[in-house]
Amino acid sequence: MEPVDLHVAQARRTTATVLSHWSLPETPAEDARLVVSELVSNAIIHGSGDVRLRLRHDDHELRIRVTDDSTAPARRRRASAASLGGRGLHLVACLSLRWGVADAGRTTYAVIPTLTEAPPCRRTTQSSTEPTC
Repeated sequence: MEPVDLHVAQARRTTATVLSHWSLPETPAEDARLVVSELVSNAIIHGSGDVRLRLRHDDHELRIRVTDDSTAPARRRRASAASLGGRGLHLVACLSLRWGVADAGRTTYAVIPTLTEAPPCRRTTQSSTEPTC
């Protein structure tokens, strides 16, 4: 898709349709829609060239990959309370089992659990070493 803001909503709707077709439970589907929104937004704002979204699902996890032509890898930043942005990858990290960059910085990916394993911020009990969100 072209890097235009309105394509974030299109990517979210397409993701919802695909996940519904795959009969993904509502909680991971909701998490995936938010992660897709954040990753596609980042690619449009900070990347270059067309943005490509790929979804892959198996019995236990959903893999989301967003690719653009920029070689500058996505990275988390600290946002102040007054900042309007800078929280997207923090949300991705909280909703995902893992996330990262690949393809020399061109792809940002996230893995969402679909069955038994919840991300750290969705677990009902947390150890002191797990992140809090």
